[in-house]
Amino acid sequence: MSIFLNNIEFPFQLAAPSWVIPGTVAENCRFLAGKVDEIALLFFETEPCLGYTDADLPHELAESGLSFHIHHPLDLPWDEGGARVAEIVLGLSEKAAHLNPLAHVVHPPQAGPQAARRIREFAAGISEGGIKPGSVLFENIKENSLIGLTGLIADNGMKICLDLGHILAYAQDDLLREPEMSGLVSMLHLNAPGKNGKHLGLEHLDSNGLESLGILLDLLSAGGTVTVEVFEEESFFNSLQLLSDYCTSRNVK
Repeated sequence: MSIFLNNIEFPFQLAAPSWVIPGTVAENCRFLAGKVDEIALLFFETEPCLGYTDADLPHELAESGLSFHIHHPLDLPWDEGGARVAEIVLGLSEKAAHLNPLAHVVHPPQAGPQAARRIREFAAGISEGGIKPGSVLFENIKENSLIGLTGLIADNGMKICLDLGHILAYAQDDLLREPEMSGLVSMLHLNAPGKNGKHLGLEHLDSNGLESLGILLDLLSAGGTVTVEVFEEESFFNSLQLLSDYCTSRNVK
């Protein structure tokens, strides 16, 4: 439980991306320490991130008082099979091993007849490599809403990260009514949808967006993580203020 803005108690872990201000991961962590509980390490591109060294993820971050999770690359080569994707996820996890990442957010393969097989291959690969399946969270994206795959994800012991902006931008409301969702959601990505996939602050949510925000908070498992996935300082803190006010008005505990 976090002590949130306005000193209200927030019943979830509060996370920020590792890019809120221009600068390195370490500079963002120093800036955000004491403001949030956790940092989402943005490993958005496979090859550059596999080349990370201690200069990119210095050991001093382990003493920052923050916890960490990894947002894995947007360009994972699912067409090469789930085992190959598992290999990359394991390699990137090793890069951040000294930070003890608590979770791994993964974009799923494109929806289609091969998606289920690739997810099963991936699940086997990460388990063999030592990542606990329950720490792996598939995120709903434009190319795959996860509708029809929630049972498979649950059967393989993995979880889901629901992205509010993606639900609103891509009309994925049906995902919220999937029968297996209860107990499966362990992280939220909160942002408002903008043009060309831009993540806007929560102050841009309309009444429908605010209603969906409430549904997502209700779906989030106890002890889950709320990542305010906004990549600009002013909008990030505006979003924290809106979330604080919203939780106060709904008496979220």
